[in-house]
Amino acid sequence: MTKITANEFSGATFRPQQFIRAERLGSKVNVDQLNLFVESSPENAKLTRDLITQVTMDPVLKTGSEYYELDKSQHREATALKIAKMASYMEQDIQMAFKKYRNHDVVKSLQTDSEFPILTAKDLSIFDKRLSIISNQDPQLGTRIGVHLGLFGNCIRGNGTDEQIRYWLQEKGALFLKGIYGCFAMTELGHGSNVAQLQTRAEFDSETDSFKINTPDLPATKWWIGGAAHTATHATVYARLIVDKKDYGVKTFVVPLRDPTTFQLLPGVFIGDIGAKMGRDGIDNGWIQFQNVVIPHEYMLSRFTRVINSGGSLRVETEPTLDQISGYSALLNGRVNMVMDSFRFGSKFATIAIRYAVGRQQFAPDNDKTGKASEVQLMNYPLHQYRVLPHLAVVYLISPAAFQLMSTYHSTLDALYKASSSGDKRQLQSVSLKLKDLFIDSASLKATNTWLVATVIDELRQACGGHGYSAYNGFGKGYNDWVVQCTWEGDNSILSLTSARSILKKFTDLAQGKVQKSESFRYLDPQSVMDILKGSKTAKLESMNDYFEVWGIMLVKMLHHCVNLVKQTKSTDSISKHLLLISRFHAFHSMLRVFSLKLQSSADSHVQDENSRELLWKLYRLFSVYFIDKYSGEFQQFKVFTPDQISKLVQPQLIGLLPEVRKECIALTDAFKLPDAMLNAPIGYYDGDIYNNYYNEVIKNNPPEPDGPGKPAYHGLLRTMLERGFQGVENLEKLGS
Repeated sequence: MTKITANEFSGATFRPQQFIRAERLGSKVNVDQLNLFVESSPENAKLTRDLITQVTMDPVLKTGSEYYELDKSQHREATALKIAKMASYMEQDIQMAFKKYRNHDVVKSLQTDSEFPILTAKDLSIFDKRLSIISNQDPQLGTRIGVHLGLFGNCIRGNGTDEQIRYWLQEKGALFLKGIYGCFAMTELGHGSNVAQLQTRAEFDSETDSFKINTPDLPATKWWIGGAAHTATHATVYARLIVDKKDYGVKTFVVPLRDPTTFQLLPGVFIGDIGAKMGRDGIDNGWIQFQNVVIPHEYMLSRFTRVINSGGSLRVETEPTLDQISGYSALLNGRVNMVMDSFRFGSKFATIAIRYAVGRQQFAPDNDKTGKASEVQLMNYPLHQYRVLPHLAVVYLISPAAFQLMSTYHSTLDALYKASSSGDKRQLQSVSLKLKDLFIDSASLKATNTWLVATVIDELRQACGGHGYSAYNGFGKGYNDWVVQCTWEGDNSILSLTSARSILKKFTDLAQGKVQKSESFRYLDPQSVMDILKGSKTAKLESMNDYFEVWGIMLVKMLHHCVNLVKQTKSTDSISKHLLLISRFHAFHSMLRVFSLKLQSSADSHVQDENSRELLWKLYRLFSVYFIDKYSGEFQQFKVFTPDQISKLVQPQLIGLLPEVRKECIALTDAFKLPDAMLNAPIGYYDGDIYNNYYNEVIKNNPPEPDGPGKPAYHGLLRTMLERGFQGVENLEKLGS
């Protein structure tokens, strides 16, 4: 039998390509300007397009539908090949960042020239962008390199002295994926989020001027350590500093694990693979135990805590302002990047689901009396618009917040390094306040947006029906690869509680006259808070600012309620449910505020076209009213809106915005400018030829069943079952006896 393509069926009425082409022809917005908006600037947009082209065209890095068929060992081998290719890009990107040194080998100079500057995160921005892009195409590859550079590297950068940073990252070559390969040994079998109670020990021996690293019991086994099982030669280990039998809490140490030339485990180091996981099979997560592993004194990262062993005098010096925060500095980078990942991942799956919903037809109109009407496009059903389009608004709202958070992270970390190197106490105190605010914002935005995108992927998968369940359309592996983001580098619930408790502290500080100056906490302006609690400032949805200010009003009322509850119960545990929402609503307020401020300036938004600007305002309003409706119970409980306002003000806006956004949904997804190779999902390819694209990928990976040899081996078992004789009741009775 000859293979039939989808459009060759007799009398076929499927027109997915025509539908999507018509949407593009009828669009009244400027896709290029929308792209500049989500990519922050023309320079960044161009760099993003160039990097996407590179990673999707590179013969080693590119992925196809066969990616969904690989087993664990195949994923790991493929990932190792890709890491090696990314290492060559790293050297190229560093050369580009230091064009002024074009007359000699920059990488060699970084490793050998003590006068050469220590690279900052900004210096690595091109490769960071490349890593962000590759993570959208192959998340496990992004994680494998991200653990080495983002966790191992940033732990050293955040906790090490300038000399230690230069030694490990530049001289030893870690920064260039040379010489050594690192992992990040924080989590233990018995402790994850509660870092302060980690049990691995680092006991100082004053006679040998060294540390002895030990795993005291089974729960102290380092667990979930990405790269440990087979790859890492070194680890940044979080362990309790013990000096003269006194416990100084958890500090960070660089501990060699393997000989970099033979990959033989070093004495006292025991490592194994933790086995199968839900997703990201290309990551070799492992467990580590230490038995009297000796490391030199200088392998303790000592920017903020130092063990002084001089002339028989033994003491520990600590910079209390930043010591505790610095322990989490490596995780901070990951959290910031996960907000950007939320935008990248969300844009991918929104594109697939929306193109499919526009091209797919299902059921005739309910008012058709002839029986001859064409089936209706999924996206034309109001329910489908409600199921899909708010998720598109989520993706658009994440982008400006992600870019701003990234910018704040870089500027704050630069200030931290300068202040800690100078030893200026006043500067350190100022940076400490900014760092604490950054921790609140990054925790709130990381938790909220990784949760949101997990929902985006799952709900959009369901909206694609049976074809969304196919591995070849990306949702299954995408979801499994994504949801770990809700757990690692800070469990989302714990991060939300931590963030909200800090926000609650800021609220109670108002009574002591401490005014919040950070833009993120403008809703805690003392006069505004007083007006809200007195009832003279109420929620409305009239001006554009109202759509983010309503969340500030909600936050103030919830915070006030929580303060009263804590007074009664004497425990913040009693308000945990409210604290989770406070963190989430703070993120909503931040996202809406940043989006609004960006869009109000045509220069900052790079959107001059009026139709495009109006469309972005509709997405902004849709995001706000969609979540007000989602949390309408809370809005009514705290008397921000009455039930009548929810039904007559909020819900009509929500229902009215959906068909408006639907008109331009193809343009809005085209604006992400994701090529088919990045999507790797045939039902979402640009040409809209859903059925041919999907059918061809299935046939490529699963050739039609042959008529002769090559049938499955278990056919013999099935044939035996079907051809068995009837055993009769008497035989069954004998079997029973």
